[in-house]
Amino acid sequence: MPFRLKHVHVYAVVDDGSVSLFDTGMNTPDTVSTLEESLKSVGRSLRDIDRIFITHFHTDHCGIAGRIKEISGASIAMSETDALRIENDRKRGLDFSQVKTFYLEQGLGERTIDDLLQLLGSFRKATIPFEVDVLLGDRVTQKAGSRGFEVISVPGHTKGQMCFFFRKEGIMLSGDHILPEITPNLSPDPHDPAFRPLKSFLQSLDKVEDLPAMGVYPAHGDPFSNLKARVVEIREHHRGRKGLVLESVKGGPKTTYQVSLDIFGPDLPEFDQFLAVNETYAHVIELQAEGLIRDKKADGLIIHSTA
Repeated sequence: MPFRLKHVHVYAVVDDGSVSLFDTGMNTPDTVSTLEESLKSVGRSLRDIDRIFITHFHTDHCGIAGRIKEISGASIAMSETDALRIENDRKRGLDFSQVKTFYLEQGLGERTIDDLLQLLGSFRKATIPFEVDVLLGDRVTQKAGSRGFEVISVPGHTKGQMCFFFRKEGIMLSGDHILPEITPNLSPDPHDPAFRPLKSFLQSLDKVEDLPAMGVYPAHGDPFSNLKARVVEIREHHRGRKGLVLESVKGGPKTTYQVSLDIFGPDLPEFDQFLAVNETYAHVIELQAEGLIRDKKADGLIIHSTA
């Protein structure tokens, strides 16, 4: 991938002559050729893919799902939440007006927001359009060839994020929900102000931490085995981050962007500024829910102060 993370993992289950794919990668020539070479190494091709299971709607996870479906006729399965998001984009086109208003209120500069929206729009347009055939429900068993696995809804990174757990094999495909070295960016949904990404994420950790997983296979980074220990580390990280956010606001009224500068520094590239504001906002709204931070609106900005 042309990002700091450099790569995204795509997993395949080859069973009974069929291939089930879990995520697809971005829509780039390298993605297609790498996938073709990998399948060739196990005696299969793109035409053998009959099912595609997508963890969430981000373009690095479903960018070429449409192309694979055209080649092989594979069915595509994802959460209803993300399927609706993709369908709305396909029917109505990309409308970022509400998104722009949200980030202006958080204190990001208009030029930075416009640059970011142009970049995000290019990501979305790069995803080959597709229709979803199967809506994945929480705790429902699906099949990859003859192998059964459990679908687990884990909102947080996105509202529709899913993990896939092969109980018999002790394998969890964790998508972006649990990563070995970093934590997933927790993004607000400007179209749904009631969505609390951090609260949802922590509740989703509760759902998976006691799974008997011998191996966790993430979308980014190396596989790992210490699921419960990693969940504990992630919880502690967010507990500490909330403390940093509160200390920043105690220093004087600030926008979300100004708080993010205190935590992440002023020298981030534009895209990382956007991620920093998302992460900061996710913690701010939890502190609001706890009654520790209050907001007021002034001159088109939302200002945070201690209660």
